[in-house]
Amino acid sequence: MNYYECNLHALPDGSDSPSRMALAAKRLGYSGIVITNHTAAGRPFGFDAAKLVRGIEVVMGSEIVATSQRALHARAASLREGSDFIAVHGGDEKINRAACEDPNVDLLAHPHQGRAGIGVAAAKAARDNQVAICLALSPMIRLRGTSRIRWMEAVKRDLDLVRKFDLNLMISTGARSHLDLRSPRDLVALTALLGLERERTVEALALPGSIIDLNRRRWASVGVEVL
Repeated sequence: MNYYECNLHALPDGSDSPSRMALAAKRLGYSGIVITNHTAAGRPFGFDAAKLVRGIEVVMGSEIVATSQRALHARAASLREGSDFIAVHGGDEKINRAACEDPNVDLLAHPHQGRAGIGVAAAKAARDNQVAICLALSPMIRLRGTSRIRWMEAVKRDLDLVRKFDLNLMISTGARSHLDLRSPRDLVALTALLGLERERTVEALALPGSIIDLNRRRWASVGVEVL
């Protein structure tokens, strides 16, 4: 099984170069990583060098940071043609729903950052538009005590929606440093604490690779692929 870390932030958005992230992820057992720096941060420093790291695929994506639904849709449309992977910086209820309603978006990242969650309307939109929901585990790793409990309760509610509507799910640490990365085995153990089945976690860790392959295909029209 090919595992991907789908929501990493490298220099200048994070504290490590893409190459350092790639080397650490390879050692932990990943087949690929997706660098999704915030759109305001610009292109990751040293990304071309990271692509020379053998034994792991390094993909450059983008994480859209928007303050309005209109800005989000405009930015997603402009990025879609030349991007292998598009994520949206979630956490705000309106942005979460707008991301789920946009078929140009591949991933709604950390939707629980503001404890907003996705909700039923956004879940239905994500199903219809094939937008994946990211289970971002960095709060589970960093938080302690009642803060972690409240976060876990919010996530469990949304995992019920993921099951009910059979939504696409991806899992990430959202790492900004190679020290933030965790192995696929560690992520399986962490998600088990949230009640997620091992098989579903494994599928979620492999899904980014399938999405990237699909995005790299070119279509002349519906059902007609350019080879």
